[in-house]
Amino acid sequence: MKQALFYNFTDKEFIGYWDGKAKKFAPGAKQYMEDWRAKHYAKHLANAVLIANGKDNSTSPKFPEQMPDFLNLFNQACIVEDDQEEEQDASDLIDKQHEAPMNIQPKQVPTVVDSKEPQIINTPDSDDDENFAGLN
Repeated sequence: MKQALFYNFTDKEFIGYWDGKAKKFAPGAKQYMEDWRAKHYAKHLANAVLIANGKDNSTSPKFPEQMPDFLNLFNQACIVEDDQEEEQDASDLIDKQHEAPMNIQPKQVPTVVDSKEPQIINTPDSDDDENFAGLN
């Protein structure tokens, strides 16, 4: 699991919400948490700072790399740290997979061929629709 450091770099208390519950971060507070949660709080802190500075149009961009104001604040608030052990274990597994012979054969599925003629539905011989009382 990736860990991240959420940092309230502002001089004001920041209140973030997750699952309907408020979480208070004092000015300068730093706390390790799951990376996805730190990113959530960082996004809202960055938005709050931008709104306070009158840059409403820079909040929650679809492409953060195109909005340097948002991205700089977000990166200040969220510092992602990769778990070195997990990365090493994954690379070891990948190396072992390349070394081991892969004798896996795809399962052969029999092909079904329908030799019956297609069903043809003919139109009715009589025009009973014209005598139907509901059409008038």
